[in-house]
Amino acid sequence: MTCKNAPTEQQTLHSPATCMHEPWVWADHPHDDPDCERLWSGKWLWFPPLRLLDDSWNTIRTATHDGVLGYRSKAATLINTRPGSDDTRRPICIYTNDWRDLEDVKRVLNALRDLGNVDVLLYKTDSETRRQRYGQGASTYKALPGRRSMTVPRRTTLLLEHHHTARQHARKAAEQRKRLRTKAPAPAT
Repeated sequence: MTCKNAPTEQQTLHSPATCMHEPWVWADHPHDDPDCERLWSGKWLWFPPLRLLDDSWNTIRTATHDGVLGYRSKAATLINTRPGSDDTRRPICIYTNDWRDLEDVKRVLNALRDLGNVDVLLYKTDSETRRQRYGQGASTYKALPGRRSMTVPRRTTLLLEHHHTARQHARKAAEQRKRLRTKAPAPAT
């Protein structure tokens, strides 16, 4: 999947608590390539209360612009609601390139903690969002309040093991093909 179009300048200027014409406000890493493919992207989700939304967003936006967090962040505005969601909070999403890259996912978690975030943080893959999976059971990772470690649900562990096994098989197959090509007789002229 190709990245969504980069946000307009207007979407990056407004505070989420006052913006009434866009569902999201955005911030991009200064060296982000908006045209790149991110098949495995995901995001940390933080749900600050409305009274702290603008201050929380200003912290995340600045850290994203400074290159401290992932490649992009966004915050839901007041018009962004889903049926059954908590209307007293809005999500702030902090994106990473690859949910399977545990080192980078943990790096962003630690950066969020360094910025003073002590709340529960949930991590969700963009593929789960595209499948419209929300709420309990949709998280790939979870960081408990104030913790720098993350809980990895069994379902995620199985996905990571499957991915690792598939990569090993692909490497072996590629090595076999390479050996066969090098052993193949030269064509007759």
